[in-house]
This record gives sequence, structure tokens and C-alpha cells, in this order.
Amino acid sequence: ARESAARIKLLHQVQDMRGSARVYCRPQATRDISGQQISRYDCGIFSVPSHEIILLHRELFSDSVGAGALSFEFDRVFEPGADQKEVYAEMEDAVLGVLDGFRVCILAYGQTGSGKTHTMLGDIVEEEASEFHIENFGIQLQGMKQLFEVAEHRSDRYQDNFTLTILEVFEERLCDLIAGTEIGDSKGSIHYDGISTSSRKGTRNRKRTVSDDEVNSQQGASTSSRASKNKLEIRTDKDGETIVQGLVSVKVSSFTEVLNVWQQALVQRRARIAEQGLDVAEYEAGTHVIATLRVSSANVSSGQGSVGKIHFVDLAGADLVSRPSAMKAKIPTEGILVPVGNDNEWRFASKSIATLCDVVHCRTQFMRSVPYRNSTLTHLLRDSLESDTKVLVVACLSSSVDDVQETASSLRFASLMKKVNIGRATKHTMHKFR
Repeated sequence: ARESAARIKLLHQVQDMRGSARVYCRPQATRDISGQQISRYDCGIFSVPSHEIILLHRELFSDSVGAGALSFEFDRVFEPGADQKEVYAEMEDAVLGVLDGFRVCILAYGQTGSGKTHTMLGDIVEEEASEFHIENFGIQLQGMKQLFEVAEHRSDRYQDNFTLTILEVFEERLCDLIAGTEIGDSKGSIHYDGISTSSRKGTRNRKRTVSDDEVNSQQGASTSSRASKNKLEIRTDKDGETIVQGLVSVKVSSFTEVLNVWQQALVQRRARIAEQGLDVAEYEAGTHVIATLRVSSANVSSGQGSVGKIHFVDLAGADLVSRPSAMKAKIPTEGILVPVGNDNEWRFASKSIATLCDVVHCRTQFMRSVPYRNSTLTHLLRDSLESDTKVLVVACLSSSVDDVQETASSLRFASLMKKVNIGRATKHTMHKFR
């Protein structure tokens, strides 16, 4: 086990030097009627013979001669039923790199119901009176908890500051999940183009001199009204970094505060969905949620510091729909593993997921023109997908026979991501940091 761990660590170092994305596969366990897991190693439509290989048993759905199992190789294939701690252990070194000034992006990809939110955030439990709490923490909350623990452990040598934003993308529209919450009103700040303002009404900290009329026209009457009226725009700052102008960020000093932010955001989100008369399940299936934690660290003795950030991206469901020309198929799985694209039998229900796949395909082909701006999601993630970022992808797979086409599509996407060269990530340091 020690030798295996050392080998994996060395592999990660080589991948970081090459600038390759790390790709993981997390298949769901097959369960019986009572919900009990049937097998830890066999999921019916696929099996996991090793920690790097997953087999999709195409022969179970095709009468074609030679249609044997398809093999896919990734950096790690988790056994069906692997617990949350086992999954996070594979991401730990990348997450902790944020304290050293690295940029990290972790994406959870898969169809609706494949376990993306469970993997990334955890299990969201709704209580009475529309209250929420999160249990069985996923990658995001385990990572943030450990970052605060490390920051506390080294507090005599380093001063670490954490800032959190939570952004939602639904039908190409941006929504700030922190704006309008109690903690957003009391502790949040909004960054406009050249202006850093406090969320508290009547309080602001300017980076340049502006008139009261200018600030008021941008801020609005109150933070609660900004939750619905504040305009969010994707911009590129002077350093070439993609930012969202108008987004509320909150300084968090403990993991408890992070949980508090999420609980308030979930309550406000549910109220907004109900107010708009939307179906909760359909809304959540079509929504991308991007939580970003920025960390600035300074050495108490030398004053030198670093600035890192990590995106935790819970993507919308990568669901497929059959084209009218393909409706003549006798069974849903006929034509299994045909390519997904504009000219084939299946297409993505989500435009942004389709664009993400187009972007990844272009990157693997080293094309000069990459359609980042064709969707809000890829526009936001352009920095992470182009260079100077450690990118980790978790492909979540359904174990249902009815979802075999989506499972095959997710495996293809994961395989493509392994071929993308992001570029070597570098430390972002600042001298005489204040």
C-alpha cells in the first residue's frame, strides 16, 4: 500500500509538470429493491478489475458479433460504493496546493442522478420550515475543512485569509447564491470594475475616487434588492483573469462559517425556485454551481505571500436526448456508443454541456479557435481550461441499465479530458505581501 501511494504521488507530480488534467471515475453501486448494495466490485453494466481500469459491458446490449466489453483507463477508478473520504484522499494534495498559491479546478461530470452533488458537496438534507443541512461531506467541504485546519495549525507562521463566492448558472443566466442572504448582507463585499464596496448599505471602501451617484447607481438601494437586480457580468481583469463583476464575496474565518453560508444560500435558492414556480428537480438538474475559495497567505516573518484559488464545479446533468431520425430504433440501447454531436443519433439536452464537450474536443485537436464564448459555463471556466491550473475531473456514472448511453457518453468525455494539456500550474506569489 505504501509503495502504491508513493507511485501515485510520483505520477501526480509528473502530470503537474506536463500540465495534464487528472481524471477519476466514480461508478454508482448496484442496489437491490431495499436499497442495499449488491456488490462492491460489479455494477452490472460495468466492472472495475483494477484501480485504473473500468470495463463497460457492451455485449450485454448488443447482438453484434465482436461487441465485447470496452475498456477505459483513468488515473483512478473508484470501486462502486467507495466512501467520501476515499474519494477526497485522491484530491487532497491538489486542494492543499491552494495554500501555496496554486490555482485548482475540480469538476464533477455526469448525468442527472449519477451522484455529482453527492460527490462534490455532500448529501443535502431538507428539514422542517425549509431549513437545510449538509451531511456526509463531499470533496468541497472536506477540502475546505482541511484548509482551515492547516491554516490554524500554522497560524504562528502564516496569516491566511479566505474569501468565498458561490455562483449558479441556469439557462445561460448567472445567479449569485450569496447575495441577499443574511451573511452576504452583513459580511459580503462586491467588486465592481475598479471599486470594492461593502454589502452593508451606506458603507464602502473605494479603490478609486468616485461620486456617490456613481456608486449608488451600481449598488442599488439595498443588498436584498441587489440579489435580484444586481447585474452580473463576466469580465477579464488587468491580469488576464476571468472575473464576475458584481458578485458578492464573503470573508470566512472558519469552516463553521462556510457551512453557514451554504445553509443560507440553499434556503434562499429554494425560496426563489418556489417563487418562480419552477420544478425543483428539473431546475437542479439543469444548473451548474461554482463555489470558489480564494486564499491569500502571508509569511509573518518575511511578509512574502501567495494567492491561490480553487473552483469546485458541480456541473448540470449531461443528459442525452434522441434525435427524431433516431426514433426508429427498436430498443433504447440500439446504436450504443455512437458519437454524441450535431450529426449523430444523440445530442445533449444542455447547450452548455454540449459546448463544454466541443471545447474539450477542440483542445485535444489543438485548434486555434476554441468556442469558449458559446456558453456562459465555458466562458467562466476559460482560465481553468486554458493554462496555469491544476484540473481534476470526476466522472460520475449511473449503474442503471436504462442509462447506458449516458454512461458511455460520460466515459468518452472523461477519456477526452485525459488528452487535454492544460499547461503547467505555477505558484502565484507576492513579495512583501500585505
